[in-house]
Order: sequence, then C-alpha cells, then structure tokens
Amino acid sequence: MIVLALALIIINAIGVWGIVSSRHNAETLAFEELRLQAKANALSLESVLASRRGDFIFLSQSPPLANARALLTTKDLITRKWGRLDVEGSLLLFLVAHPEVERLVIRDSQSLPLVVAGRRDGAPVLLPVQEYTKPTPPQMGSLAGSWPLRSSEDQPGSLETVLDVSALLKIAVPGMSSAFALHQGASLDAENGHASPKNSFPLSIPVRDVGWPVPVNWTVVCEASQSHLLESVTALFDRYRASVILNLVIMSLALVLGFVGFQQVRRTMSLEEQNRQQAKVRELERQVMHSERLASVGRMAAGMAHEINNPLEGMSNYLALLEEDLRSNQTGGSLELVSRVRDGLERAAGIIRQVLNFADPGSAPHAALDLNEILDETVGFVRSNPSFRQTEVVLRKCDEELRILGSRVTLGQLFLNLLINACQVQPDGGQVQIASVREGDRAVVLVADCGPGIPPEILPRIFEPFYSTRGSTGLGLFVCHGIVEEHGGRITAQNRMGGGALFHVEFPLEDGNDVQQGITAVSRESKANHHTGTESTEIK
Repeated sequence: MIVLALALIIINAIGVWGIVSSRHNAETLAFEELRLQAKANALSLESVLASRRGDFIFLSQSPPLANARALLTTKDLITRKWGRLDVEGSLLLFLVAHPEVERLVIRDSQSLPLVVAGRRDGAPVLLPVQEYTKPTPPQMGSLAGSWPLRSSEDQPGSLETVLDVSALLKIAVPGMSSAFALHQGASLDAENGHASPKNSFPLSIPVRDVGWPVPVNWTVVCEASQSHLLESVTALFDRYRASVILNLVIMSLALVLGFVGFQQVRRTMSLEEQNRQQAKVRELERQVMHSERLASVGRMAAGMAHEINNPLEGMSNYLALLEEDLRSNQTGGSLELVSRVRDGLERAAGIIRQVLNFADPGSAPHAALDLNEILDETVGFVRSNPSFRQTEVVLRKCDEELRILGSRVTLGQLFLNLLINACQVQPDGGQVQIASVREGDRAVVLVADCGPGIPPEILPRIFEPFYSTRGSTGLGLFVCHGIVEEHGGRITAQNRMGGGALFHVEFPLEDGNDVQQGITAVSRESKANHHTGTESTEIK
C-alpha cells in the first residue's frame, strides 16, 4: 500500500511538473511574440518617419517653396499676389494630404515667418505670422524640424515643420495594443527612475532616424502583464487540474495505462500550444519583413529627391537666363538654353530610370562612349550655375579618347555630384581642378578642390549611406560609389598635401575583349576596399 501510494504521488508529481514546464515554455514563447510585435511597431514607425522626411525634403525643394522668399517680397503686386496664392495653396494641400502635420512655417534667412499654415479644429487654415516670430521649441508630443529651401538665392530661408507624434503613431501602427507606449527619449530602465510593475514583461525597442535635423531618438516601451499573456495557458491549467485529481483514482487501478495516457495528453497539449505560438511568430516575422521593405522605400524616396534636385536647379538657372533673353528680345542664344533645359530633363528622367532598374540592374543600358565628352558637358553645366560663379573650374583632358562602356546619364550624375561638392566646400570662391588621364588599361579622372579637406575621423566612412556632416541626406557620395561600382570602376578619397580633398575615379577602358568580365572583376575588388585611398595622386 505504501509503495502504491508512493507511486501515485510520484506519477502525479510528474504530471504536475509537466504542466508547470508547459506553462514556462508558453511564457517564453509569449515573451518572444511580444518582442517581435514591439520590434514590428518600431520598424513601422521608422519607415513612416523616413517617408515623412522624404516628403518634407521634396516639399522644401519644390518650385513654389524654393522661390517663396523672392515671390513674397517682389515689388510686382501681381506676381506677389499669385506667388502667395501658389505658396499658400501648396502648404494647405500638403496639410490635407498629411493629417499628422500640425504646422508649416516658411521663414526667411533671419528666421522671420513669411507664411504660416496650421490647423484649427482639425481643418487646414492659414495662421497670422505675428504669432510665430520665433522658431518652435522642442515639445513633448510633437516633432519639429527645419528644412532648408533649395533655390538660386544666397539666403533662401527654411521650411519649419511640426508633427503630432500621437497622430503619426496612429498612421504608423494602427490599432496598436494598449500594452505599448512611445517615449520621446532613450530607453527607460530602473536607473532612470522607471520601475517596472511586478508580474510584467518590460520591453524597450529603440526608434532611430538620424536623417532629421534633430535626430530622432525614441523608444517603444511595452509592459504587458503575465496573467494577460498567459490566459489560455492558465485556462488549460485549471481545466486539467480535475484530470489530475481523477487520475489519482484511475492510476490506483491501472498505473501503467494511466501514466502512458497522461503522457500522451500532455505531449499533445504541448504540441498544440507550440503550433499556435509558432503560427503567431511566423505572422509577426512577416510583418517585420514588410516594415523593413517600407523603410527601404522611404529611404529610396529621400535619395531620389536628393538626386533629382541637382538637374532641377540647373534647369531653373537656364530658364531664368532664357526669360531674361526673351524680355530683352535677345533670342540669339535661346535655342542653346532650351537645349540645356532639355539636357536637364533627360538627366532627371535618367535618374528615375535608374531607380526603376533597381529590381533588375542588368537591364540598365550601357554603350561605348568617350569619357572626355561627359567631362566637357558636366563642367559646362557647373560653370553656367550662378551659385558657383566665384569658383574657377579648371579642366585638363587627356589628349586621346578614353573609350569606356557605361551609361552617359549616370556617369554625368557622378561627376556632377563630385563637382558640386567641391564647389560647396568653397563658399567664398576658389578653384576646382578636374583632369582625365590614361594609366595602362584604365581611364582615371581626378577631382581636387582647395577647401578645408576631409577630417581624418570622417574619411573611413565618407562613402557610407546617410552619413553627412553638413545636415544633408548623406546620399550623394554613396550614390557616386554605387555608380562607379556599377561600371566596374573604383573611387577613393584622400586629403591633398597642400590642403583640400582629392577624389580618384578610375574605369576599365574598352579594348574589344570581354569588357563585362573585366567590369565584374574590378567591381569585386572595389567592394573589398572602397572607403579610403592608399595612393597620394595629385593633379599636375
């Protein structure tokens, strides 16, 4: 009898231990599910932030806002009236399309408001500029940013934006559980004075976006109660409690049969619970992958806005010159200006085609071309820009043709980015030198400036995406590196001995052999080492 009672106690103790073990496994799976859901919410919020950042960059670079200061301060009453209507209409339409945006303010170079658009009872309206003479200070519950207006003026002004974080959260994560909360700051823990309640799963997932004027550093916090997460397991535990009691009677008659049956039931219950949890985990993983794709789309949109801005600025300059010629009835060079505007349109269209070819890079058209012709066109494009008239651009071309296999549009965008960067680091004027030479079976292009040079701590990361020290999107040199790598070439950066920066670009020459095979080999080599140059080449 004692042996039988002891056997019953041991067998039922094993059953209870199995239920407790199943509860522990379910708790682990529930915590993993909660972590993936919090990560999915954070990634979704990051993707929406990146998308809104791209929208603000596009809005600040659009023609109505880029020329807002000139339109609103012109002495021509008709031009000023229609210009104000155009600017105000653009702001109101943007507020209608983006309900999470609370306010848009156009300020001049002295931070004085020119036009203010906001909301009143949820409806987009124009607000009096006297109430917004100072920039909006950072406040909890809102996200403020200032975006420079892109125009041909020396001091174009800025676009101030204010986002409602709660409305942004509803768009990014609709129907988010009450267990999740967003804190506008770094992760919270006990050392920061934040204590988690008992019987809870404390989680904090960071939300980062360094592309904003003030980098976003938020935290998605989740504190879900264990009892709430394990309701199904607790119900099962209560339901099988009666089975354990009944098992005491049954096991006295058939210990072996009862033990086997109980083990089978416990195993089946554990497998069913694991299958349900794994199905939920797979669904959350699918949502995480979807959020990552949305974040990539947002970053691509920001990159397109950055790249298309350069040809738009050039077209705006040529149209201004064409307007002056038409007003003065000097139409002798009008056709040339129209041709240059058409070149800018083709350049912008080529950038868009390049993005469309992202899914199939092998479909981008490549043809044999002379590298010197591309340098001539790009230098002429930069010299015609009024913003860089104080900068002397010196071109020294190779005496022979440099025939390479590539895309004229993307190569033009490559050298245009390098020349514009070289001019922008010399705002008070200076000299930019560009030279093309032949070194064996390679065509080499050197671009040098007389600016302050590249800080040593930045040099190893200069071609990384979204890394910038000038408040830009940080995509210019990253795009340049991608274009060079696509053509099987190599680009390096270094500082000159006499001051300034030097960019060394080389491409394989077309020699009638299997050029594509050579491009692939050089591309693989450039991926291994592309951040800094090891040679000290100078333009002679």
